[in-house]
Amino acid sequence: MQGESAKRFEKKKSIRIVAAEHRKKIEDRSLRATSQPSMIRKRSTKLWGSKIEETPVQTSSPSTTKLEIAEPRPVFKWIRGEVLSKYTYGRVYLALNASTGEMMTAKQVELREPDEGQDDCRQPGAAEMLKRESEILKDLDHPNIIQYLGSELTPDFMTIFLEYIPGCSLSSCLLKHGKFDDQITRSFTEQILDGLAYLHDKGIVHRNLKADNILVNPSGICMISDFSNYCLRRESISAENRERPSFTTSVFWMAPEVIGAMRTGEQRGFDEKADIWSLGCTVLEMWSGCRPWEDRDAVAVIFDLITKTRPPVPVDVELSSEADEFMQKCFTIEPNERPSATELRKHPYLILKPDWIFTGFK
Repeated sequence: MQGESAKRFEKKKSIRIVAAEHRKKIEDRSLRATSQPSMIRKRSTKLWGSKIEETPVQTSSPSTTKLEIAEPRPVFKWIRGEVLSKYTYGRVYLALNASTGEMMTAKQVELREPDEGQDDCRQPGAAEMLKRESEILKDLDHPNIIQYLGSELTPDFMTIFLEYIPGCSLSSCLLKHGKFDDQITRSFTEQILDGLAYLHDKGIVHRNLKADNILVNPSGICMISDFSNYCLRRESISAENRERPSFTTSVFWMAPEVIGAMRTGEQRGFDEKADIWSLGCTVLEMWSGCRPWEDRDAVAVIFDLITKTRPPVPVDVELSSEADEFMQKCFTIEPNERPSATELRKHPYLILKPDWIFTGFK
């Protein structure tokens, strides 16, 4: 009895250790020589068309969680790890594809009804928003867009699986390192524009572009994430859509026409040029190390945007003529006169030094 009790309370291995051990076992079995250089961004295994099952962390070797072949679909088992972040509608977890040893990100919302006497933590429409996000992400494939891997629906949760980026968001990098070196800002801006040009070519407006929603891996590759607020070009602004993104959380990155459409319920809505304004705000974050409109609250910024005012450049930020021109183009008041992502990619501000490579922050 004591032996069983000891085993029951034995400390479980962390998900990172389980992943490392299982990946080592797979590599030992399938190691083969190759002359190709290692890829900067590894492509994760997609789970489409497969049965997905959550499994608890095992204290023994995870070799028992190998890929199973069901009729007719393969079964992918996954392990939920630590909470990486919380957002309005749910949580984001570190996860392990126990069938391949790959790390993933699991974005999850709760569906189950609370027990009697417990608070209801569910958010109205959360599952539908996550479903919309998965539907748009599954058709996207670009090096500067977060990679969608699959989804799982159970009576208790809805979960979508995304590639795991072993780095952090732009905003976290800015908080840790302060404003970026000019070459880093140029490189990141060009990458974000590449991702935006791809989205806009498909008629997708991100609607919530900001440093929080740009992920950076250790090699300096940027990926646009969080598509929960996207809309299609010229999509009607319904009462539901007017609530996203919220005035209080994302107004500092919003274009004037977005504020106008959300206030009036204008059926024409707005187009992809709104993302260009948000890009300008994000670049301003990288230049200054702080959010745009730093000294203004949300209500004051809404008024400024209604009156067609541009975000100010902090007094301690010195811009080259190329950088200033780039900013002015992003903050063109009239959307029809604002350049597209494809046009901005050709701007001279984005030209890097010939020998420059990303080696980290400062």
